[in-house]
Amino acid sequence: MEAQSRRSEGAGKFPGEGLNVNMQTSSRTALTTALTALLAALCLGAASGSAPLKPLNLEKTHGPVRVVLLRAGQVISTNNQPEFVVTYVVEIPSEGAFSDLHFSSSNEIELKANRKVIAWSGGFSSSAMGFNNLPRQNELSKPKEFPGKAMLALDIVYSGLKIDAKAVDLKLQFTWRKNQQVFEFKNVPLK
Repeated sequence: MEAQSRRSEGAGKFPGEGLNVNMQTSSRTALTTALTALLAALCLGAASGSAPLKPLNLEKTHGPVRVVLLRAGQVISTNNQPEFVVTYVVEIPSEGAFSDLHFSSSNEIELKANRKVIAWSGGFSSSAMGFNNLPRQNELSKPKEFPGKAMLALDIVYSGLKIDAKAVDLKLQFTWRKNQQVFEFKNVPLK
């Protein structure tokens, strides 16, 4: 009689089998909960637009001057506003390096989408720094540095600009040793 009462307490035919079934059910529930939480986190992350941009590392060289386009694309600012970011590196000979390099905010970058120039009169900021000081630089691939060369990284942010296109054309312009430098990157893929 005692043995029968023990068997009737569990769900299985053998002692402890009911506990095993309960553990399996508990494990399935925990796994389902974890997967649901992971899926929700992925969906929320995608919806917030906070995913990093794809690193580009598109490179152009004119004589001793090299430009590497590191990033171009749409991001969401900390105040949940759209921004368009362009990040690139200018590499020039170390001798007299940056004293001969000049940028003009009025024509530093020309953006085109669907073959039309994007005229932007909204917020705009441009910062020049070393690669290791770039915002979100951990999302980028640092270009190879060559002996006898110096690199300057530039990060341009168009506040409030949202570009609805799959690709853009970029024209980067600056003066080096009193010579106008123009680097064009065509059909740059956006995220």
